[in-house]
Amino acid sequence: MEKPGASSTPYFAQDSLTLTDGDRELYRRIAGGEHVTERMPELDRLLALGLIIREPLQVGRYLPVPLERAERRLLASEREALEQSVDRLGELPSLFEDLRSLSPRLNEQAANADVQWLAGVDAVNEAISNAADEASVEMLAAQPGERPRNELQKSMSRDAEALRRGVGMRTLYHVSARSNPAVRQRVDVMDPLGGQYRTRGQMFMRCVVIDRKFAVVEDHADGRPASDGGYVFRSPAICAYIADAFDLEWTRAEEWYTEAAEQETVTTQIQRTILRELCVGQDQQQIAKQLGYSSKTINVHLHNLRKRLDFQTLYQVVHWWASPAASLERELD
Repeated sequence: MEKPGASSTPYFAQDSLTLTDGDRELYRRIAGGEHVTERMPELDRLLALGLIIREPLQVGRYLPVPLERAERRLLASEREALEQSVDRLGELPSLFEDLRSLSPRLNEQAANADVQWLAGVDAVNEAISNAADEASVEMLAAQPGERPRNELQKSMSRDAEALRRGVGMRTLYHVSARSNPAVRQRVDVMDPLGGQYRTRGQMFMRCVVIDRKFAVVEDHADGRPASDGGYVFRSPAICAYIADAFDLEWTRAEEWYTEAAEQETVTTQIQRTILRELCVGQDQQQIAKQLGYSSKTINVHLHNLRKRLDFQTLYQVVHWWASPAASLERELD
């Protein structure tokens, strides 16, 4: 049975604990001993919050609850509400996992959606692997950053099998990949099988396109890192657009096996990339992170160039790079 003066509305069901001017005025009147005979929203709110109670022996008579007691009751009810919310949040994954098991058709539709966000590297790699197993025409991959050795090894047998099936394969790396032993090993193995590899001194968009009907790109909307996942596209129109963007970068890139041509220039591709980034305001640590190198490696490349130019400081190198004397070097990729 409900106690006299108690409200059936739980305290935690209120939208806000901030009192309105009307609430405060009514509380002041009741605290001053005034009788309240009219029914009003402010009265219901003060009762629901447990700040006042009805005087059972006098109609229109309300009493303020001692503030310490009201505070304890509100804290307890809010804590209970929070615990209930946490419990419900914990139940959400199992709820929707259960619903997915009951709705295989909906799962299939989601898997075939034109645009789909996949959370996490593992989910992205699995989607790429599944699409690669079904590839019949061509696989395109643009990898501007460093790839872990284990990822390269995992995909090597899969990609080799695709090449043996007659699937074309073109991979674009950043020039920094030329000094990565794992990448060099991959190129040495895959090139005789028909894989094509090029490098680009400038940075470019990371993507994978398979048969121009499946593509994966990083999050260019909210800027989440590649480690957070990626967007999968299955719309032929969007995939063709991404493939065309890849083709444009491909035409500007250099064949993997043309390192000897570097001897005719003053700078290497990686040195030119570093100098360009320095000139737009990046420091050496930022450049190292962007290229997937250590700061020490960046310093070694700059040191070698400084020695070749017979300069004493890095400032002289940057000044030379920006001067007419290096105009031909700046035109190189």
